[in-house]
Amino acid sequence: MLENDSMSTQLSFGLCQSLTRLARQLLEAEQPQANTHVLAQGQIYRVTVELTQVPLERLHEVIEMYQ
Repeated sequence: MLENDSMSTQLSFGLCQSLTRLARQLLEAEQPQANTHVLAQGQIYRVTVELTQVPLERLHEVIEMYQ
């Protein structure tokens, strides 16, 4: 079982695309972690992003999660 598997959530295709773009931008900036605040729907939210690479030997587990 993958670490933090209980946090897995089905997201819309559009949200997955947006997160993929964000991940690419963070990696290009050599910044695998980010902390900030955003304004959404009239509220301030704290946002924390941490990119954690999946080891190749566990890749099959990730693929199985999406089947």
